[in-house]
Amino acid sequence: MTDIDGLPLADAPLPPLLPLLSLEEAQEIVTVRGAVVNGSAPDHETARWLLANLAARVPSRD
Repeated sequence: MTDIDGLPLADAPLPPLLPLLSLEEAQEIVTVRGAVVNGSAPDHETARWLLANLAARVPSRD
């Protein structure tokens, strides 16, 4: 790979990404989603907790 001057560029490794979710949180999302897909009501307290934690980690659209 070369840059605009024709000089070779080093393939620098990308920094590791931080996980958005812990394993426990991901498992809770799967459980809540499974309940919705199966037509049963998810645990509202768990769903509210997950939503609040996800919303706190995702940057605002504004």
